[in-house]
Amino acid sequence: RCNHRYELVFDRDGLVEAVHDDGKIEAVKFNFVDLRAVQSRTLPCSVDVCGIIVDFRAPLAFTSKDGKELVKREITIADDTATSMAVALWGQRATQEDKLFEGNPLVCLKGVNVKEFKGGRSGSLENAGVMLFESELPDAQRVRQWWADTGKGASLTSLSLAQEGIADLQAIQSKALPCTVDVCGIIVSFKPFFAFTSQAGKELVKRDIVIADQTGLSMQVTLWGDRAQQSDANFDGQ
Repeated sequence: RCNHRYELVFDRDGLVEAVHDDGKIEAVKFNFVDLRAVQSRTLPCSVDVCGIIVDFRAPLAFTSKDGKELVKREITIADDTATSMAVALWGQRATQEDKLFEGNPLVCLKGVNVKEFKGGRSGSLENAGVMLFESELPDAQRVRQWWADTGKGASLTSLSLAQEGIADLQAIQSKALPCTVDVCGIIVSFKPFFAFTSQAGKELVKRDIVIADQTGLSMQVTLWGDRAQQSDANFDGQ
């Protein structure tokens, strides 16, 4: 059985015949929600959105807590409600060339999971979602026209809080846990990497380092995978 609320079942007398493609039938059906309306949605929710890419970050490769190697890229889109929101792309979508995201292209996203993040609202495009650039759908044309007319110079209201930048180790003491931060410090000690098998049967590699910053505090940080297996020379000499 399928996961959709409706399904078709063919009996033994059913007949399936190939026909010529009808261009009037949409390959993907979008049900767009403007970004201002996303502000009032009950979270978590899944929405289809259409907007201009006003900012993007480089792909980031990292190892998840369960040992999976992941790649993520964050883009920020804005629409004709003068509202913007950060959306995370994953895997092959994240590793596409930067030029695809340059020049403020228009993008339609189907299946964006919206959740609360650091007091704001951020999206994440589902693996089964759709990312379509430069669509000619009516909603897309309206957003494109807004950008050309007034959008480029408009003051945008962000649903997603900006990243806090680099946090010093003293400031981390007062943060609610768990949290994600960017830190900068001197490596004052490190351990050799070691390989082990997790309870789930996955082969993992881990290395612990200790960093210190200008606040006089230090913190242990765990590296995984390829980062852990780098030469000891990379960690020598503080």
